[in-house]
Amino acid sequence: MSNIYQLLFFRFLFLSLGQILIFNNFLIFGNNVNIYLIFVLVFPLNFNTSFSYIIVFLFGFILDFFSNSMGIITFTLLISILIKPYILKFIFGNFDINQVRKTSEYISKTSLFQKTSYLLIMFISHQLIVNFIDIFSSEKLKIIINKTLVSTIISIFFSYIILFIFFRKNER
Repeated sequence: MSNIYQLLFFRFLFLSLGQILIFNNFLIFGNNVNIYLIFVLVFPLNFNTSFSYIIVFLFGFILDFFSNSMGIITFTLLISILIKPYILKFIFGNFDINQVRKTSEYISKTSLFQKTSYLLIMFISHQLIVNFIDIFSSEKLKIIINKTLVSTIISIFFSYIILFIFFRKNER
C-alpha cells in the first residue's frame, strides 16, 4: 500500500510544480491553462474518502497560495472530487467503485468517446465553477460561458498531452 502513497506524492509534486512554475505563466486568449485537474481525474477511487478530501484540499491550498486565487481552486477541486463518482457512473454506466482499483486501468479499457466525454464533463463543470466564482455576476453570463469554453478547450488540450505522455501504461 505504500506504493500508492508514493504515486500520490509524485503526482502531487509533479502537477503542483508544473502548474505553479509553468502553466500559471501561460495566457492563451486571456485564459490560464489549468492542468491541475489531472490530479483529481487520476486519483484512486478506492482510497479512503476522508483522506482523499484532505489530500485534495492540501493540493488546492498550495495552488491557491502560489496562484493568488483566494481559495477558488481549493473549492472547485473539492467539488470536482465530490462529483467524480457520479460523472463516472453517468459516462461509463454500471460503475462499481469498490471493484476498480485505479481509474486509469478502468478507463483504458473504454472507448475514445467515453474517455473524451469524461474529460469534457469534468473540465466543463470545473471551469464553469471556477469562472462563475471568479466573476460572480449573473449579468456577465456570456463572459462566464465564453471563458469556460475557451479555458476548457485549452486545458483539455494540454492535459491530454500530459496524460498521454506521463500517465499511459508501458506497452512493452
